[in-house]
Amino acid sequence: MLGHSHSIYIFDSKAAEENYWQPQLFSRIIDHISNGYCVVYVAEKNETATVQQFSRLGFPVEDHIDSGALAIINKDVFYSPEIRGHLLTEQWAKVFSAIEKKRGKENIKGFVGIGMPADSFFASEMYQQRLVDYESLVADTHTGTIEAMCCYTTEMFDKMSLKYIMMLLNAHQHTAHSNGDLKMWTDERCIEILQNGLNEGLGPGVSELIFSILLKDFGMDKKAMVAYPDRLESKLRFLLGASAADIVIGKVKKEFKKATAY
Repeated sequence: MLGHSHSIYIFDSKAAEENYWQPQLFSRIIDHISNGYCVVYVAEKNETATVQQFSRLGFPVEDHIDSGALAIINKDVFYSPEIRGHLLTEQWAKVFSAIEKKRGKENIKGFVGIGMPADSFFASEMYQQRLVDYESLVADTHTGTIEAMCCYTTEMFDKMSLKYIMMLLNAHQHTAHSNGDLKMWTDERCIEILQNGLNEGLGPGVSELIFSILLKDFGMDKKAMVAYPDRLESKLRFLLGASAADIVIGKVKKEFKKATAY
């Protein structure tokens, strides 16, 4: 039985084996379909290549597409930063509705939605904000009736500011890892990663001082530091100065990638 969570899968772009995550993810898709779920896969640019990859695993992919158990959609066609969040969620709903009509509601145990945003979302800060707004909307409206698997790469994170990385993680219930675990995303995890990054960038002594100043600015409320990452990043830049802040924030981002990667 699925946990019906809204989870984030962050694939390591610099892993020794390119696309190491695909066989594991495809195996999960096959398991979901075998257990009676319908899967909508919107995480690749080339539908034909994706079908071929499934076929190489000995999976009767075309049969499942024909039956409505599997839908493969080009991510660059489905996602666009020009389409606002509420319209994207409506697109997902329309796809699920079409599958229900095709397959019959009584023949569907549940839905799994797997998506990776188009690269165009990372072209500007405005588009990154729209992406975060979309993910936050999904989080606010997620009822647990659909398993939502949101896929990203560490290369995408490299293009994002710290505040958007934290906002993105805050919009999800879990981070997914290659051993099959879904680790709960909590304020405590976020603060621990933040402190580890500051330690890497500043050393333990200075890091402790900077963290105590930040905490005081947030009224001694660690949860507020997590809830308002835009303020957190601004305060860091004010305290450290532009050049030092870029270096330290880079170290913090690296810790977030290391701690959350699949």
